[in-house]
Amino acid sequence: MVKCAFFDFDNTIVHGDSIVKLLKYALKKHPLSVFRFLKTLLYALLYVLHLVTHEQLKETILFPLRLLNDKELEVFYQTSVMPDYYPHMAEEMQKRKEEGCIIFLVTASSEAYMKYTDLPVDVLIGTKTENGHIIGRNCKGASKVERIEAYLKDHQMIIDYEHSYGYSDSRHDIPMLNLVKNRFKVDKKDGHLSPFIY
Repeated sequence: MVKCAFFDFDNTIVHGDSIVKLLKYALKKHPLSVFRFLKTLLYALLYVLHLVTHEQLKETILFPLRLLNDKELEVFYQTSVMPDYYPHMAEEMQKRKEEGCIIFLVTASSEAYMKYTDLPVDVLIGTKTENGHIIGRNCKGASKVERIEAYLKDHQMIIDYEHSYGYSDSRHDIPMLNLVKNRFKVDKKDGHLSPFIY
């Protein structure tokens, strides 16, 4: 069995939503792309009416991935995401790593820019995209557990439930937190930690 520490990203490691940061960055570099929001608004309505999937809606929000090249995405991460880390959460991740945990960063954010993380991550599991199009399912809720379990199976690992950890700001991550005994809630306002009780 292996000790694991599962970390959500948005509002858990970083203050705020990284996709919102990506939109702001892209609009600053490509101001005319604001018109692409019209499609997002239309899809938001269609989603409410159950006429499109969450993945289809999210693809319209991820239009910056079709505008920015890999180098620009790396610069975006370094300049717009890294400065907003909660310092104590980056330290928490390092602490768990030093204790022998395998560090999983499991996020709905796109791997297209999350791959540039400088955090002490052993396994990155995010939403897979290609040219702004989602491959498979959005990495959220139960989908996170499916991706984690697939990784564990491929690497012949079994979670040491008693000595593993989970961190998130959201109840959407309860399925992931159920994989471990030690669960922590991260406050969205200031990032302070408390037991995740549900």
